[in-house]
Amino acid sequence: MAGFGSFDAAVNTLDQFLSSTKFVCGEAFTAADVYVGSTVDWGLMFKSIPSRPSFEAYAARIRERKAYQDAKAINAARVAATQS
Repeated sequence: MAGFGSFDAAVNTLDQFLSSTKFVCGEAFTAADVYVGSTVDWGLMFKSIPSRPSFEAYAARIRERKAYQDAKAINAARVAATQS
């Protein structure tokens, strides 16, 4: 596990960090949140990361964003178009 230690250590560090901040760089959503937010959202959806209050709250903030909702709607429409 060279580079970051163990999975548990990485998850615990992310949990501690997200417990202390609204977004990755503070109060404002940034490009870093696109990356971290998609990773947390995906991880919670597919259970590749454990559900923790800080992860759920962060993902909820990401999901509230209009751009997130617009992107999900576009994706859902494309999926639906391939199934007809």
